[in-house]
Amino acid sequence: MQDVYELLLNKIDTEYIKLNEPMSNHTSFRIGGPADIFVKVWTISELKYVLDVAKTSGLPVTIVR
Repeated sequence: MQDVYELLLNKIDTEYIKLNEPMSNHTSFRIGGPADIFVKVWTISELKYVLDVAKTSGLPVTIVR
């Protein structure tokens, strides 16, 4: 995961990338285990970049709004 984290740092500020982030912090029912990498994006280009990194790295993606 460290290599993916470092790739994400190219476009996303460190305060918006969390490793092993509990998903209970981001769901209305306060349930959910840890996400290997949690990324909060603000723009479409950031979202595209994150999705490209995930695809290249073979990682699954779940989008939470």
